[in-house]
Amino acid sequence: MTTEDMLEAYYDCRRKKRRTASAVTYELDYESKLIALKNRINNRTYLPGKSICFVVPRPRYREVFAAAFEDRIVHHLISLRLEPLFESVFSPRTFNCRKGKGQMFGAEMLYNDIRVCSDNYTQDCYIMKLDLQSFFMSIDRLMLAKMIDAFIRRYYKGEDIDDLRYLCGTVVLHAPEQNCERHSPTSYWTHLPTNKSLFTNGENKGVAIGNLWAQLFANFLLNVLDWYILKDMGFVYTGRYVDDLYIIDADKGRLLEAVPKIRKLLAGYGLKLSPTKFYFQHYTKGVAFTGSVIKCNRKYAGSRTVSNFVKAVLRLNKAGNIEEIEHAVCSINSYLGFLRHGNEYNIRKKILRQIDIHCFEWIYIRGHYEVVAIKKKYRKRTVTLQRIQDGIR
Repeated sequence: MTTEDMLEAYYDCRRKKRRTASAVTYELDYESKLIALKNRINNRTYLPGKSICFVVPRPRYREVFAAAFEDRIVHHLISLRLEPLFESVFSPRTFNCRKGKGQMFGAEMLYNDIRVCSDNYTQDCYIMKLDLQSFFMSIDRLMLAKMIDAFIRRYYKGEDIDDLRYLCGTVVLHAPEQNCERHSPTSYWTHLPTNKSLFTNGENKGVAIGNLWAQLFANFLLNVLDWYILKDMGFVYTGRYVDDLYIIDADKGRLLEAVPKIRKLLAGYGLKLSPTKFYFQHYTKGVAFTGSVIKCNRKYAGSRTVSNFVKAVLRLNKAGNIEEIEHAVCSINSYLGFLRHGNEYNIRKKILRQIDIHCFEWIYIRGHYEVVAIKKKYRKRTVTLQRIQDGIR
């Protein structure tokens, strides 16, 4: 690796995280830190540092690992090289962690698939939705490392191929649970089954949810399933978001016959379909997917999305300082962005009207209930400039 490679990865890593404490700390003398990191990579002495581990309680308890900032630079270094190659082999019908795609893209694809397969709602067709059981925690790290290494040897043509192979093997086989700080109450882990935590999941089983490489490599792993459904099984109307997938067809018998074949393929990779998350209905019954509910001629936000939006507004109402206000506003605007893509004006209006009057000391609502904005005098940049000016005086 060269210094230019490290700078490119660093700038990519900090692009949306520059205000975080870890990014600010690293920025102090970042050039010498990057050179030292480059030397450790080239000397094959690089080892991932300490991670932060916490449990997210909503919408269900889930363990997340956040890598140290320097390790995230390495993750971006890997992504910058492999993501374009992955894009060249990925199915066009998978849309998580891909530029130009995402949740809304997946909902729109499903909506169009139903319309086309049913010949504009004039013919019968059926929707089958499947989910993988404990997907991220079921991944065999040794198997994944071998698959990634074989892919790099086949497709990557850069001069730093040996460095890339070394880094990918290092991050995939790393066990973050052996060197981490827990930032959630210990009681939260009692809500997790043994197969839902890296601490109890077994040696070399599971990857850390929350790391960029984990999302990218997991997508690569399931690309095998995507092409199997499209090419080998011949289903045209199918899509996948992470471990949640759908198949639509006019022949319901053909759909049901596909399930044991999919199970057999997944078993070869140590993966399973969830026995409880199985949905099979006529298209007129509608289907929930990626936070939306898709029915004939319409799409709208799912009940969980609306419920989480309400909770974000309640957190704003309870906020007692500008930091808590900013955190709640970011969450609210995330849901508003999602709802703006559907015909959800009345829901946006109804929920935003639940904001307590005292909150408007800090915020205002922009447009037709489109965005919640923080008043200029309370924004971080304004406050920082004011502090600098006060210090000069």
